[in-house]
Amino acid sequence: MHSDLKIAFVNVGQGDCIVIELPRRKSVIVIDAGGLLRFEQEEWKERKTVYEVGRQVVVPYLKGRGMQTIDTFVLSHADADHVEGAEEVLREILVKEVHVTPGSIAKPVMNDFLYELEKTNTKLIEKMAGHKWQIGQTAFEYLWPLEIEYEGNNDSLVLFVKHNAFRALFTGDLEQEGEKELIKLYEEKLRNIDLLKGGHHGSKTSSIEEFVTVTNPKFAVFMAGENNRYNHPHIDVVNRFEAKNIPYATTGLDGTVEVSISENQIYIEKSNALFRK
Repeated sequence: MHSDLKIAFVNVGQGDCIVIELPRRKSVIVIDAGGLLRFEQEEWKERKTVYEVGRQVVVPYLKGRGMQTIDTFVLSHADADHVEGAEEVLREILVKEVHVTPGSIAKPVMNDFLYELEKTNTKLIEKMAGHKWQIGQTAFEYLWPLEIEYEGNNDSLVLFVKHNAFRALFTGDLEQEGEKELIKLYEEKLRNIDLLKGGHHGSKTSSIEEFVTVTNPKFAVFMAGENNRYNHPHIDVVNRFEAKNIPYATTGLDGTVEVSISENQIYIEKSNALFRK
């Protein structure tokens, strides 16, 4: 039983899945479960068997780490590349409760997940800015959203995690409007953090100059597939981080990124097992 806080950015291709494992496994928190953005293709290009990120990547990763239970399953917002794999996770892993951003469950992309959820005893709870909880030395706080009307990326659940002196921020697909509001509300809290999950896979609509300057992370991770059609992370965003000498990793190139926090030391390991999609 390890005494470190462990955070894994699981390589699910073009999508998000983050696994937070508390010391001595007092709790397991999973943020999103990946998923494919499916597009119409010519018949000969379509797979004969449907590829399922949740079943074929997320569940094997969790079980490979010996995790049979998720204490808190956070679905940051209703985009397929964040939630499509969630239904497959529910089928094979015991989930105690699910947190969603207000209004997101009304979106069609959530239907399959809700269908599977009905077969379980899992609690489904809408969360907003201000909700906090703590387990041992690890504190969790939602910084966003402030409103109950769901409109998309800028209503992503944003989770701030503090473990002793270590601070991390998980931003979902928050874009520049949301980043500006976070700075207004929490500038001192977010200044010079240790770990940042780059918003919206490194899209040019996120990671604005002011936000990167304030957060000034010791390390950043972009969750984006190799050679993805969106060119994530965008070169302008990459240049912004490099100009500030902020080290970063991209899951599509570096594989699953595992961060361990032991006392005041941060250890980073990249699997370099490329996920090609």
